[in-house]
Amino acid sequence: KIQSKCYVTETVKFLKKARFKPELEWFENHPQFCHFFHMPDVPNLKLQGMWMLLLRTVPLHESEDTSWFAVNGVPIRYSMREHALISGLDCHDYPAKYKKIGSFAFVDMHFKSHKEITLLSVREKLLSMSACGDRLKMAVLYFLGTIIRARGRYNAPFDPFVLRIVNDVEVCKTFPWGRLTFEDALRSITHVMKHLKGKPKNNVNFPGFIIPLE
Repeated sequence: KIQSKCYVTETVKFLKKARFKPELEWFENHPQFCHFFHMPDVPNLKLQGMWMLLLRTVPLHESEDTSWFAVNGVPIRYSMREHALISGLDCHDYPAKYKKIGSFAFVDMHFKSHKEITLLSVREKLLSMSACGDRLKMAVLYFLGTIIRARGRYNAPFDPFVLRIVNDVEVCKTFPWGRLTFEDALRSITHVMKHLKGKPKNNVNFPGFIIPLE
């Protein structure tokens, strides 16, 4: 059984609440994220098909930038091109020194320690805030943590890169989220294959953005 905390429907429904109208407008006008707010309302993740696909992963060297799946003798390619077409996210090159973009100034202002921030703490903080610029940043943080770079569990600490980049929401508009999520997906596929070692397990966490594989 595959487990994922990439909850697109739940997050979009949460952000569509009347009280988040200013933030919703930002997402609906976002050149990449707007697509998620027009997807069909599917309450549950369809992970069985993804599980069957992963079981047919063709072993490749870890340095490969493409995954292949053999289904009924037919090779299926999953490269950045397919990822971009399915997700609608930008896959152009990273900006220079992208890992140093932003700062922890915003999250340090609202949380005791950026090393202990979880999805639950961000959700609680977002619900407690009144309409302001900081609430938009908190909404973007929640969106990135529940969809774009979803962890394997709710109490897992937030990704440091996400915590930094929300300090500047304008950068969040132009950043190549497609490239980032594709590279995350390849790492997750490799991780799951190593974890299984060809044997069935009760539960397997698949962190990251799973929609193109779902």
